[in-house]
Parts: sequence; C-alpha cells; structure tokens
Amino acid sequence: MEDLTPMTATKTARPTTVPFVPIADRRRMLPSVWGLMIAAAFAVLAILNLLPLVWGILTSFKGAQDLFRFPPTLFDFTPTLENYQRVIDSGFLGNMKMSLFYSATTVMATLALALPAAYAFDRFNFPLRGPLFLLVVASIPLSLGAAALLIPNYLYFTRLGLTNAWFTLPLIYTAHQLPMAIWIMKGTIEGIPRELDEAAVADGASHFEVLRYVILPLSKPAFGAAGVLTFVGSWNEFVAGSVMVDSPALRPIQPAIYNFIGFFGREWGPLTASATLAILPILIAFALLGRLIVSGLTKGSVKG
Repeated sequence: MEDLTPMTATKTARPTTVPFVPIADRRRMLPSVWGLMIAAAFAVLAILNLLPLVWGILTSFKGAQDLFRFPPTLFDFTPTLENYQRVIDSGFLGNMKMSLFYSATTVMATLALALPAAYAFDRFNFPLRGPLFLLVVASIPLSLGAAALLIPNYLYFTRLGLTNAWFTLPLIYTAHQLPMAIWIMKGTIEGIPRELDEAAVADGASHFEVLRYVILPLSKPAFGAAGVLTFVGSWNEFVAGSVMVDSPALRPIQPAIYNFIGFFGREWGPLTASATLAILPILIAFALLGRLIVSGLTKGSVKG
C-alpha cells in the first residue's frame, strides 16, 4: 500500500554563493608593482618639496637662540612672534598691499585684453593672422625670461618718463602675461561651436554681445585659469620690481623680502617670516581657484 501520511517539509538553508571572479580580474584589482613604485616615488617627491616649506614656516616662529642651535631641531623650540613683529614694523605690509594692487590690476588688464584677442584670432580672418598668433605663442616665455628684457624696458620707460610710478609694474606685468592668457583662452574658444555665434548674430546680436553673452560664459574655466596664472606670475616677479621702481612706497613684496639679506649675512628669522607671509596669497588663490587651472587648460582639448 501507498503511504498516505503527509510529508513534513523541511527547510534547508540555501548555500551562500560567492561570485566568481576570474584570476585576471583579481590581478587587475590588486595594485601592481609599478603602481606601488609610482605612488612611492610621488610620495618621496611630495616630502622633498614640502619639507623645505615646513622647515621655513617653523623657522619663522623661532627665536634667536633656537635659530642658531646646533644641531638644529625641527619641533623642539619655544614659539615666538618676534620675527613677524619685526617684519611688520619694517613696513612689509605696505609692500604686500602694493603687490596685491599690482597683481590685481595686471589680472584685470590681462583678462580684458586677452579675451577679445583670443576671440579675434579664432573667429575672424584678417591679414597675417597666422604669423601674429605664432608671435604671440613665441612671446609666452616672456613671463619666465623677463630678465632678458630688463635693460631695453628700463631704457624705454626712462625716456618716456614712465619709471617709478604706480602704473609702471602693471604695464610690464601685463605685457609679460598677456601672450600666455591669449593662448589659454584661444584653446577654449576653439572648442565652442561656431553655430552658437551664428545663432546669436541671426538674432541681432553684435560681436561684442556674442563675446559677452555667449563666449564668456562658456569659457569661464579658461578665464579663471588665466587669471590665477597671471596673478601668480605677477606676485612672484622680482627683477622688474627691483629695478623699475625705487621708491619704498611703491616697492613690491619680492624685493622687500630681499631687504632681509644684508651685507653681513641673512637674517633668517625675519627672512622666513616675510617669506611665509608672501606665500599666503598664493596658497589662498590655489585653494580657491586651483581646480580651474586643470579644467581651463584642458577645456579646449575636445572640440565640438
């Protein structure tokens, strides 16, 4: 006979299944030897670059006894603000204000000239457009090799009576930084479709309105990148600032730092304190707008 007793259902736990990952994928998930070596190399480079900066900042808080202690110590010292007090008493904040004025004026003048120039180089056909743009690109090293033009600039400015004035350094800084700004902005404008310009012109917009309402909003990353690089280049300039103006009230920050290197040696406390104050605007600029440099320089790499 058939057993008609009902069967009791037993619940069996389902075995947990582990997703299968091929060996090749597992190897790709693990850091490679080359990756670890590259990361270690970048870590060493970061330490080598940051160590002098940290050492200089800490040195600015050391007193005279701790400065000349042997062997030197990095953290074992009594912090003091006497070096900063001496820097402030020397009128360094006035030089800092002048550098801020020079750099801000240079940024505004450079951007105001670079944007229409880049727009004209990309959108209009005019005689010698190619050679003129090559001349602009060839002039980019002016911001790095400004010392080569120091004597001609000094002679020209002296004959024109333009030396030792509040506008002397902004004029020179703008001439140095303008080619780089034009090159950065032109690369971005090349990536903006011309159809947008044509649509705006068809609606009755002038070229100035196209530049203001179409080109400028779409090229803000390049605008910011050119502004940051122009500010940094103007702030760090030393040669023209130490020769073209000789009035203490007009002296920028970099020659003011050099004043703490005297005939009898370097005053390490005030020197590092003034250098620490000088890098603060650069750190703030890169912290707030540093991301615009990468996005602005790569904006024009993909057209359309």
